[in-house]
Amino acid sequence: MLLRTLVVFAVLVAGCEGPGPRLNAPPHGQTEEVSNLRDTYDFMTDNALLADMSVSDCHFLPHRARLSSLGEERLTRLAALMEMYGGAIRFSSAESDPKLVTARTQTITDYLRGLGVDVTAETVTNELRGGRGMEASQAIAIRANEGVYKPKRDARAGAAPAGMTTGSGAATGGGK
Repeated sequence: MLLRTLVVFAVLVAGCEGPGPRLNAPPHGQTEEVSNLRDTYDFMTDNALLADMSVSDCHFLPHRARLSSLGEERLTRLAALMEMYGGAIRFSSAESDPKLVTARTQTITDYLRGLGVDVTAETVTNELRGGRGMEASQAIAIRANEGVYKPKRDARAGAAPAGMTTGSGAATGGGK
């Protein structure tokens, strides 16, 4: 009986040591070897941020007006870019609760103020993200030349309609 109690006690003590160190833990801080391409990638990322200037629901904790760590990083970099080049942030949300959208907009404004950005009524707008997009004349020309999109194969049947060429060059309705 005493031996069994000692074994149970030893197993419990051994099990209470806590987890060992993770082998796949993310690195913390900066690596010793920094790629010589880092400046290039930073420049590319800044250009993309300047073209987009947006914040969306993924930059917040779900169902809350609190920024996630991704949102904090994005707004911190956007604030630095706004100090250099100006601009406004577009907040695009799929949330249906107007109080949450208003609270998130206020969170963005407060965070930018905390970083020293001169916030005006136009600094944060509730609209879709930016970008050049396609000009109407280009869309009209494409439609005039190409027509309306028609799929080459019937998605319901899973095969090409009769007379359509398959990827191998053979035709289901007679080859060339």
